Amino acid sequence: MTACTYKQLQHEASLSMQFWDEPTVDGFHCLLMTPKPMIRTSDHVFQLCDLVKLQSTCKKQNLLNDLMDLSGNYIQAALPFVLSLLQQGLGQRIHLLTHSLAPDLEWSVESEAPKYKAQPPLSFGLLLKPELASCILEKGPAADNPKAVEFRQLWGSRSELRRFQDGSITEAVLWEGESMCQRRLVPQQIVTYLLQLHADIPEASVRHIGGIDDVVKTGSEVPTTGEEESLVVVQAYDDLSRKLWNLEGLPLSITAVQGAHPALRYTQVFPPRPLKVDYSFFDKEKISRSLIPKEGKPCPAYITPITVICHMEGSGKWPHDRLAIRHIRAAFHIRLAELLKKQHNYTCRACPSHLDVWKVCFHPLIFFAYLKVQHFNKTSTSGFPKKPPKVVLDDILRSPSRKFLTCFHTYLSPCKPFKHLGRMISKSL
Repeated sequence: MTACTYKQLQHEASLSMQFWDEPTVDGFHCLLMTPKPMIRTSDHVFQLCDLVKLQSTCKKQNLLNDLMDLSGNYIQAALPFVLSLLQQGLGQRIHLLTHSLAPDLEWSVESEAPKYKAQPPLSFGLLLKPELASCILEKGPAADNPKAVEFRQLWGSRSELRRFQDGSITEAVLWEGESMCQRRLVPQQIVTYLLQLHADIPEASVRHIGGIDDVVKTGSEVPTTGEEESLVVVQAYDDLSRKLWNLEGLPLSITAVQGAHPALRYTQVFPPRPLKVDYSFFDKEKISRSLIPKEGKPCPAYITPITVICHMEGSGKWPHDRLAIRHIRAAFHIRLAELLKKQHNYTCRACPSHLDVWKVCFHPLIFFAYLKVQHFNKTSTSGFPKKPPKVVLDDILRSPSRKFLTCFHTYLSPCKPFKHLGRMISKSL
């Protein structure tokens, strides 16, 4: 049993006690009846495929005595060193480092013993700390600290002296990570680099499970998968939401503002991007201030609207007639557009079914104001305006996605690749 296996046993025992003490969870089914493969218990999984390369590790690290004690089993001889190396390099980025063990070899006494290189690949799992795993800077000790020598020996040529804003000069290692999708792969960079530097295991022999973000990368100078663009959309939505809550002069107070677009849940495959419009190409309509292309000029670029739902307080004074309800809703849209223009200088366009708000270069940011009146739910729903089916589906998905985002930060990163691949597969069927 290796030290990592012992720590894994302690970790799983601690989780088991938490399950048994939780009355709302079926601990027996979760612990004893549910399969627990490494791919489901680890954030990152990688494999060492070409096991014969571990012979070079034994030679480089002078593990010949251990190799003799283990009857030439270079896998068992090199495994403790590899685990210690990865544990030291990953450090505070991980909670737990796990690994698989190949079964003991069995063979007939009348045949030759099988080769060790015929064993299945060694699998390693990383349980990450979300707050530290994607950090691109590995800060080491000060230059005059005796531990700086050990730091340089560990990181080799990647270690260099850097001066920070607080005036300190320390050893540091900087990893590639201009975008969020690159920063998520910092542990992969560390594993590949350390194995090649200290264990003579080339990058081609290390196979990482995952890494399908390439299918949704954009063709920008810095390849991204949309997290940065989604963050801009969320910031624009938060700003609009605060201003809606603080509006003065509304006939009904706002009880809730909810985002109903996948970009606000970080699950939109290609979220809308800010657009800088060249107004010299367009004329502006006087009443609605809409952009009208000039003759011979291109049409405005289309950006997917961001749907926002506004919930209003209930009232017992509303009519039951369908047409009257629509008129009241249209009047509310007009009043809301006037207040946004007056108090925040927003360009708005009121429609009977919704309100368009031009916000932070997003054109348009569609704002759906559904008057949710409890009175109609108790009497008759025939006159109440129904939501579009897509908005109803977003209502169902919104709350679970938000809970998953809060509890499991790695949940949303594979959503966009799988949505994109799912659409491609469905179109080909």
